[in-house]
Amino acid sequence: MWVVILKSNIMTIYELISEIQTLALQHKQLVAAQCGNTFDVATSKSSEIYPALWIELPILTRYVDRRKKTHSFALNFLSLCKADDLEDAINKTSDMEVVADEFLQALDDRFKNIGVDDITALTLRGFSDDDLVGVRVEITFVMGRECDYKEDFDVQA
Repeated sequence: MWVVILKSNIMTIYELISEIQTLALQHKQLVAAQCGNTFDVATSKSSEIYPALWIELPILTRYVDRRKKTHSFALNFLSLCKADDLEDAINKTSDMEVVADEFLQALDDRFKNIGVDDITALTLRGFSDDDLVGVRVEITFVMGRECDYKEDFDVQA
């Protein structure tokens, strides 16, 4: 897999989401990368939509100090399983855990200048109206803040 290493430690939320979506679509098993509220997860039972990465909103931003901030949110790695089939659900959940782990390793390679403060994961079953299963990864990115704010003000010092 070809991975671009990002040089800056400053990103907007839009740039961060775009980079995550781009990286997700480079994974051979993921066919979609969406962003939105959990109740917006598509209810299609189409193999053209799953397996997928769903970037869950809202995003929590914490302004740590003058030069550092964090963005925390969930990445849902979802797959469609057969209805009422526990063995298939466990198998697809296991597959999504592997995809999530591989994605996190690729993300670490790509985001050399952006830190990750914490990563936890929880398996999902019966997610949304579909027979969706997978893994919810909660992640906190640590990055720099834009410090040239005075350029955006018309106030004389």
